[in-house]
Amino acid sequence: MDLREILDFRWTDNRSGRATILRAVVVLVLVIPLVNLILTRFRQSFNLTTDTLVLLIITLLVAIKSPIWLTTVCAIENFFFLNYLFTPPFHTLLISNKNDLLALLIFLVISITASLILRKLGLRTTKLKQLSKEGLFLSSLAESIIRGHNSIDEILSNSKGTFGLSELAVVRNFPASDANHHVHVIYGSISKIAGETETSKIDLNAEYSLLAYPVIADPELRSLVTTFGSQILILLERQLLEDNERELSDIRQADQMRVALLNAVSHDLRGPLASSKAAISSLLNNQVVWTHEDQEELLKSANHSLDQLNHLIENLLDMSRLEAGTIFLNWRNVGVEDVVSGAIKSLKSPSNSIDINIDSALPPIKGDPILLERVIGNLLENALRFSPKDKTVTIAAAQVDSRIEIRIIDHGPGLSKKDTSKLFTPFQRFGDRDNSTGVGLGLAIVKGFTELMNGQVSMEATFQGGLTMVLAFPISGEK
Repeated sequence: MDLREILDFRWTDNRSGRATILRAVVVLVLVIPLVNLILTRFRQSFNLTTDTLVLLIITLLVAIKSPIWLTTVCAIENFFFLNYLFTPPFHTLLISNKNDLLALLIFLVISITASLILRKLGLRTTKLKQLSKEGLFLSSLAESIIRGHNSIDEILSNSKGTFGLSELAVVRNFPASDANHHVHVIYGSISKIAGETETSKIDLNAEYSLLAYPVIADPELRSLVTTFGSQILILLERQLLEDNERELSDIRQADQMRVALLNAVSHDLRGPLASSKAAISSLLNNQVVWTHEDQEELLKSANHSLDQLNHLIENLLDMSRLEAGTIFLNWRNVGVEDVVSGAIKSLKSPSNSIDINIDSALPPIKGDPILLERVIGNLLENALRFSPKDKTVTIAAAQVDSRIEIRIIDHGPGLSKKDTSKLFTPFQRFGDRDNSTGVGLGLAIVKGFTELMNGQVSMEATFQGGLTMVLAFPISGEK
């Protein structure tokens, strides 16, 4: 296949072949005889030199857009017309004057030589246009690779037509031990490549190759496809590096999570277990006589420690279900006042320092009422824990556009900029380290539950000190 058939310079397809034959018929049967007939009308005015120059111009015009065989036939036809019509004796192929014979031979040589030169110039022009378009194609490909606009599959699919190919694929090279030469396609398609693998194979490196169908026989086209393949190889290597980096990042995150979990669990589970074990062991000790008040105090201590332990385990299970995506929601229209009231009743901390500011006319939000109560209750627990005893915690709700915003406002120490970036990261605890704070999963669970219900959670600094947690949920009926 000639390279000029690629990149929109297609002269030799079926339609162009028929056009060339039609052009030959028109030139040889109509144009040249008509020009010679016109020249015979001016035989008395023009001499042989003038006639020769006119026919030479006609021959050169034909040579600009025609194959060399047609130009040669045109030159020979004009040679015979000059001999028959314009060289004495007229209307015969005999030539009486040697100078006329020499002039006709010179005409024939000049016509063919000039046609060859014009044809060569035309091919060079075509070649320059082709190289220009190849350069634009490769530069566009390089830009696409650098910017990452297209995937390898898209680039291969878009390039098949450019190269005049029906199949193009990136494959792993056959292992030397693979006697069957099974093809492992990485990108692209190769449904018609069977039986053509060796002649259609272009090695990119020791590991990857391009397979093309039909077979690329033209050396220049093969060179272009090889250059194209080197660009694909760059993109392939970059994607492999990105995939490896993502895998390493996931492994690092999992490792960090595992270490944080072990550290948190070893610290926070040990305390409640030790406390409850000590209380129960004391009650079982027959050598000590406990008063009723002492027994009640030990039982309360054991119960409190076991509640802490149960809360820690629930948080760990919730985080595990969030990461596994196994939490199923009970979608309902939920009134904000109802869910806030339920969250306050579930608090273990005293709730008499909570100021409620909620418009009773607020439309309902769409969510799971149990998860909503847990989210709001968790945020209220945090706010009460960090707020000074003489300061109230405010929970307010209002409609903002098509969503409901719920704000839990405290006047505690707030967070530094450094801690803000890690606020919703699992196993992060800010401001204290006692066993009652849990393993630092509370806000991570709040974020997970909120996003499951199509909501958003964010934080703001409270005016005059403290932290404001903002929950935003779509109004029921709007997503």
